[in-house]
Amino acid sequence: MSQKTLDARGKSCPMPIVALAKEARTLSKGQELVVLSDDEAFPNDVRAWCSKTGNHLLSVDKAEDHYRAQIRKEA
Repeated sequence: MSQKTLDARGKSCPMPIVALAKEARTLSKGQELVVLSDDEAFPNDVRAWCSKTGNHLLSVDKAEDHYRAQIRKEA
């Protein structure tokens, strides 16, 4: 399965999670999505979203000027 990337840099809370939720609806179960965001609230927001929706947060890392989260669709 191919991995998709969602670039939400430049969007402030709650827009990265809104965009993530919309994109997640297009994924098949088991498909992975990488989300890029420079919003400071994003790491906590993406953890909460995954917990609430039942999707699996594989990683969330800080790059030079943004965060990178990798999510696997489970729900």
